[in-house]
Amino acid sequence: MPEYEDSLVVEASPEAVFEFVSDIRNMPQYLPTTHHASSQGVERVRVQGEAAGRAYDSDGWLRLDRSEWRMEWGSDGENLYTGWMEVDEGTDPESCLVTVHLSFQPKPGLNERLAEQGGGDRDLAIQRGLEASLQSIKNICEGRGGKVEPPQATGGSQSASRN
Repeated sequence: MPEYEDSLVVEASPEAVFEFVSDIRNMPQYLPTTHHASSQGVERVRVQGEAAGRAYDSDGWLRLDRSEWRMEWGSDGENLYTGWMEVDEGTDPESCLVTVHLSFQPKPGLNERLAEQGGGDRDLAIQRGLEASLQSIKNICEGRGGKVEPPQATGGSQSASRN
């Protein structure tokens, strides 16, 4: 299963960043394809949105380890999808390193649509979404903006702005 990972320094306390990202209600503010997220009971979540031009409504699991500032999640659906996010202390009390790791093997139809979004490169489309998520977290937690949408393919290589 393909793996994707990226990290970004956020100039905010690790506690504040983890509290923001671990609140299910905040997920639509930083996940590019998510429009709505809600708790479905203990360690259960429902997310709705649009990916690769198709609406989705998915249930999955979500585990929080507040002592380690770590979240783990996965889908119940047809796409094999799991991931984790960790918030680590930075060089001072008001900074941290946010790392996101995804394991994602979409079913063939979604695979093709993701490849179209990435200019023929599915992995590029997924990496762009990961980068946009991290940049959104940074913007919001630093009070410098909001959600970042991943760039759409135009035939050349693009990456999300990462200030």
